[in-house]
Amino acid sequence: MLRKAEVKLAIKTFNWVMKTSSLLRKEKKLDRRYEMKRCLAILLGLGVFMIGLQCVWAEEEETKFDEIVVTATKTEIPLKDLPVTVHVVDKKSIESQPETYISNFGELIRDLPGVHVGQYFPWGPPWINLRGTGYFIGRTGYLVDGVPVTPFLSTPIHHHDIERIEVLLGPSSALYGANAMGGTVNLITKRGTKETGAKVDLGYGSRDTWRPHVEIGNQIGNFHVYASYSGDYSDGYKMNPFEVVWELYQYGQRGWLSYASLEENKHRYSYYNIKLGWENEKKAGIWVGYHRQDAFLYGGRPNRTWLDDAVEGLGTLRFHTPIGELMKVTGTLGFQHLERPTLNNMGPTFPGGVLTWDSTPTTKEIWKQKRSPVELQTDFYLGKQNILTVGGLWLREDELRETKSRITGATSAKTEYTTDQTAFYLQDQVFFFDGKLNILAGIRYDHWKYHDIFDLVSIPQKRDEIKRDHLTYRGGIKYSLTDSVTIRASGGTGFWPGLPIWMFTSIPTGSTRRVPNPDLKPEKTWMVDMGLDVHLKKWGTSFTLTPYYGRISDLITYIYSPHPTLPGVNIVKAYNLGGVKIYGLEMGLEQKLLQPLTAFASLTLNHSEITQSGEATGIELSNSPDYFGSIGFIYRHPEIINGRISMRFSDKRYYVNDVATRHLPYYSMKAYEVVDAKIWREWKVWKGILTTAISVDNLFNKKYETEFIWIHPGRSLQLNVGYKYLF
Repeated sequence: MLRKAEVKLAIKTFNWVMKTSSLLRKEKKLDRRYEMKRCLAILLGLGVFMIGLQCVWAEEEETKFDEIVVTATKTEIPLKDLPVTVHVVDKKSIESQPETYISNFGELIRDLPGVHVGQYFPWGPPWINLRGTGYFIGRTGYLVDGVPVTPFLSTPIHHHDIERIEVLLGPSSALYGANAMGGTVNLITKRGTKETGAKVDLGYGSRDTWRPHVEIGNQIGNFHVYASYSGDYSDGYKMNPFEVVWELYQYGQRGWLSYASLEENKHRYSYYNIKLGWENEKKAGIWVGYHRQDAFLYGGRPNRTWLDDAVEGLGTLRFHTPIGELMKVTGTLGFQHLERPTLNNMGPTFPGGVLTWDSTPTTKEIWKQKRSPVELQTDFYLGKQNILTVGGLWLREDELRETKSRITGATSAKTEYTTDQTAFYLQDQVFFFDGKLNILAGIRYDHWKYHDIFDLVSIPQKRDEIKRDHLTYRGGIKYSLTDSVTIRASGGTGFWPGLPIWMFTSIPTGSTRRVPNPDLKPEKTWMVDMGLDVHLKKWGTSFTLTPYYGRISDLITYIYSPHPTLPGVNIVKAYNLGGVKIYGLEMGLEQKLLQPLTAFASLTLNHSEITQSGEATGIELSNSPDYFGSIGFIYRHPEIINGRISMRFSDKRYYVNDVATRHLPYYSMKAYEVVDAKIWREWKVWKGILTTAISVDNLFNKKYETEFIWIHPGRSLQLNVGYKYLF
């Protein structure tokens, strides 16, 4: 009896999607190529949905959906009960994904609705742009085990050490503070369990890439332990090919010439991780963990090094204890550190009008950062249907950027400052009608104090302290119409004060120079969404649909201007534009077709338009493509073989919000479609499991910009052999 109603619901959903797509089409004039890709994306995503429904009519066996408990609202709660948009990539999904050459956690979440990922691997973290807000540093919150980190301090987390990833969409500053204007990405790391055992894995792939991994973990009584080592050692590829930066030079963008890779950018990355803990039967416990990355990245030219033995680390100590049935107290202490030295040479010169590469050593750029977060949170259980969360955070960040001569050691630029952030938050989750109705409301106050500000080349060198504060809000409601269909709505605000480097740092030398802007205004966001979630156990169908609408005011952006006289030198400055109007539609599907075969698809239609910004009014916000998504199939038959194949696609996007340069090559990044695949098999050998796998990344060797002048290296193969011993 339920099938007719659900088929009608599917038809209505299809009509809604097509109507929304038509509205998006009217919003601006589209060329024929774009129109074809837009229709292809919609047909691929929804075609799988409709075909999947037909396939499962003959399915007799009910599919089981595991209950997933997440921490997206700072408390542990089943995913199905959340009144906000959350997607989870669990351990099983992580292990089924191909071993891509661009190897970081960004590749693990790019199939999710609302998530667009750029890459400038291996130099930096993934550019995770959420829900059409663009620019990852200011509008995406990065978390490790719920602790806020900067994007660059997420890089010590190797993907083999991740238990699951939670992606919360929509402004989340009321939960996690600034930098969460489009949402958050929370990396939940592994802990030792009885199923962890001891594992050794070795991967070898294209470009003479070696990727060893060793892990060991166990739970003995109330104690648990986990430790691992991972490596990523490669002859590399030309990250910024000469022909790319030379093409930009011909268009007058001379500053990028010093980025040219004349040789392959070899890299050596090592990862170390340990986590120790204790937890009793009453769920009181304590754990301590530390992640470290050691990194070397060659600059593609003699005497040029992007990362000269860089070190980044994350340390966390957490305790949690229930107090009767009334409350649970959680405390967190953290220590995060980063040191990323860069070695420069003279670079491009033009004696007699002929381009020549001068390898003479020039400067050493040093970037150091230390962060110490302290957080205390209490969850009050006001009966079985109400969870009240009260918490506070204090975080100190010390940052140093210095430029020295590699010959004399003299300092030509130096900026250092301290940021103290204090926050207090309050959140209430209430359940009604036996859990069918869930209401969430939260508020947070943040205060920033910038002090001990020093800049060597500014006048005066020392600046007065700067204070900023803001209140943010978030709320949501979710109602279960049936056991299979739920509806939800949420809204929230966000706030970002900007990067201190943009406000205080002046760099008059080197290939990337900076001009500070102490008058930079904070950026503010609000967004609302509505959602439909369908989980049909009988059919093996899981479907989600979320339209959204939001605004950004006092948009912070930046521009790289070529130096007027020096080739290979850029001048960077941040400034405010007017605002941004954002709206779109996110769709996701998982459909069981046959007992071992599952299809998945996601499609995001997005429109992010700059407003009230003079000549920039009406242009598309940087890193916010009009559509992106994926489609794929997973085949699991442990006795025979397992396989996965997927296609990712994206519309064109722009690197900057500058009208003068955004349509130049590479500033305007091309649309792409990329296919990845993996085949693996497991054998029971002695007391463990032997695994062999082959992964193909970028199967059809597509050349495209992963981010601006960072070009995808092309097709990559990787073979893996591993053995896991169970204690």
